[in-house]
Amino acid sequence: MSNYKVLIALIFSVIFSNYVHPQSGKVIIKPITNADNSVDFTYTKEAVGSYIVSVNFGKLINAVTSVTKFNATADSGLLFTLKPINKNKKIDFLYTYNATQGYLNPTVNQDIIYSLPFKEGNVVKIYAITRSDMSPERWKSYLVYSRNQDTIFSMRKGTVAIIRNFSEKDYDEVTKKTTSIERKQIVIEHADGTFATYSGVEEKSISVTLGEKVDAHTQLGVMNRYNDDTFKFVFNVYYHEQDEKNKKNFRGIEVAFSPNFITQKGIGKLVDKREYVVIYNDTVRLQE
Repeated sequence: MSNYKVLIALIFSVIFSNYVHPQSGKVIIKPITNADNSVDFTYTKEAVGSYIVSVNFGKLINAVTSVTKFNATADSGLLFTLKPINKNKKIDFLYTYNATQGYLNPTVNQDIIYSLPFKEGNVVKIYAITRSDMSPERWKSYLVYSRNQDTIFSMRKGTVAIIRNFSEKDYDEVTKKTTSIERKQIVIEHADGTFATYSGVEEKSISVTLGEKVDAHTQLGVMNRYNDDTFKFVFNVYYHEQDEKNKKNFRGIEVAFSPNFITQKGIGKLVDKREYVVIYNDTVRLQE
């Protein structure tokens, strides 16, 4: 594939995989009034993975709260407790809530080393994809083309949190037309609240299931076909960050950062348009 065609693909290939509708039905909140007039907001989670829960009070009398967004990580538990201002009176409240998959403001483990999501020994050329509305330091994905239908592996230990379709817009320089293509994506949640996306996996080849715990370098499937003679795959690692400019954005901003990878060049950040040899060893295998 020529550099010109690659450039066109980078400019006009837009992945819409990171938008998720509210899924309040996946998390059920139950307020319980205690003998001391405090109120425990408990939850039951009926889905795999962590969820961001945003609670909005239409009425709140005899209590105050400054925190309205919480992470629900267990199958059930306590989200928060309201304390009465006047302990002799009950708290009067009306509330609504939203829940969406994710983990807000995690403490990212910067010491984690990732392996490239391909078979050990493969040589892959990395193309960096950035967004115009965010700096490359805060949003970067990685694109790989191949003439072969290469096998895809997990980059790090985690839990399969999402297996879904995503829409990709693709521009044809010859016909001058933009088409929407449905592809398959796997998302794996890590122990530190970050997530890895594996976009462009052949649906029939997917070898993991929702909720499955996987080690680093676990086979996930094979690359999806891009055109007659090329396969295409995109991956990144991201987390959810509080949106300070828009408090109504309950799921926060997705920050796709650049982790450290182990390759034949050692340990470091991936560089655009550079070839790497896939390495998998005890550095990744035994780190968590």
